[in-house]
Amino acid sequence: MKKIVISFSLLAFLLGAVICFADSGIPNLIGTWAVQAEGGVVLKGAVHGAKTHHRGEFSTLKAEWVVTKQQGRVLRGTFKSPRATEKFVAVIAQDNKSLYQADEDGFLEGQIINKDTINIIYRHSTSADTVVAVGTLTRKK
Repeated sequence: MKKIVISFSLLAFLLGAVICFADSGIPNLIGTWAVQAEGGVVLKGAVHGAKTHHRGEFSTLKAEWVVTKQQGRVLRGTFKSPRATEKFVAVIAQDNKSLYQADEDGFLEGQIINKDTINIIYRHSTSADTVVAVGTLTRKK
């Protein structure tokens, strides 16, 4: 009888561990997100970079951030604006609130506010230009 109790206790522990692992709290970010951002650009030559979405000394931008794949904490997708489209990879940090992204020419850091809102800061510096921007991603429904 004692072996059964120990085995049952072990089974209960393992089941609890599996449930905790399955419910890790990692947010699902797959989908299309509307981007509203404002930023600044330092132009280093006569033309902007091919993947530069912002234009002008001070810039506002409406775009789309599309997460097409997510495996655990790792995301893949595209950023689309009227000026360019570029691929990105991103990760959700262990706190399930911080987001870090690298695209074809820059980096984004974000704070996941809730399941439909992410606040972001974007930066890039290329031979053509330097950009810094602040904005919000809002999930499209």
